[in-house]
Amino acid sequence: MRALLLAGTAAIALCAFGSNVWAENTGQGGHPNLRSSLTEMLQKSGYTDIRVAPSSFTVHAKDQNGNPVMMSISPDEFAELTTVGAIGESADHSATKPADDAATAAASSTFVKVPGQDDLSSKVVGLDVYNKDNKDIGTIKDIALNPDGRTTAYIVSVGGFLGIGDHYVAISPSAVKVSYNDNDKKWHATMDASADQLKSAPEFKYTGRWDSSRT
Repeated sequence: MRALLLAGTAAIALCAFGSNVWAENTGQGGHPNLRSSLTEMLQKSGYTDIRVAPSSFTVHAKDQNGNPVMMSISPDEFAELTTVGAIGESADHSATKPADDAATAAASSTFVKVPGQDDLSSKVVGLDVYNKDNKDIGTIKDIALNPDGRTTAYIVSVGGFLGIGDHYVAISPSAVKVSYNDNDKKWHATMDASADQLKSAPEFKYTGRWDSSRT
């Protein structure tokens, strides 16, 4: 962008004296004064290492960033500035940038950071659940997930507490408090439920897809 601005500056300066200078100097049998004027003008515009071809007025120079540039100048034309090497680099960067952005976006949506206060299913499944009387009322055997991966229920085995053999109930996660005790370095699960409430709760059964094998 800076190189293009410099080219615009050079073009404006040329327009100011272009035709007159060209006519005056070429009429003297050569281009030395014109070349000198062009060189001085380009130097003021920030170019360095300027070389003006004597016959075609093809100008080679370096912009303020040190990029090699080439331009063609005539009395009524200032050809578009070409930054040698930089254009290819810019094009390559432009071509790869969307792919890089897409890869970054995909990575950021695929891999996440787990907050330290989150629970892990491996620590929850197998926990004994205690009621407010500190009685072991069952064990969390499974976790039900919705299609979005959100926990919808804890499957708790309560048959032993009720004395009725295998018996499962699905309990809302909000009704079970799962916590980690820093003092004893253990996980705990509690809920407020009586034997009568557990007996009257709908029984959960492993049927259909829930009874299928895993690969």
